[in-house]
Amino acid sequence: MRMLTLHEQIKRVILNIGDIIIDTLTDHGGTLIHRKRHIDIENDDVYVWEVKWFNNINEPDSAIYIEEESLKLSIVAGTYQWHSINGGTFELECI
Repeated sequence: MRMLTLHEQIKRVILNIGDIIIDTLTDHGGTLIHRKRHIDIENDDVYVWEVKWFNNINEPDSAIYIEEESLKLSIVAGTYQWHSINGGTFELECI
């Protein structure tokens, strides 16, 4: 058995509106609200997710944008726990 590459692991993360993410470092949780296309001079098209944080005491009801590939990498690395509205979560996989 071989471990999937980082790129292969990231491709397995399919984000949807309504998914929940939990920041494992701060225990803050958020809901993915909206996916937006953003044109970047260096990287052409990138996508960002609006995340509505729901238990951030310092900034109640705050929303921020997180670049999609960074969010997926954080999920694969374990910095964020991901709970899909479709019932899925992320676990490292070998083939």
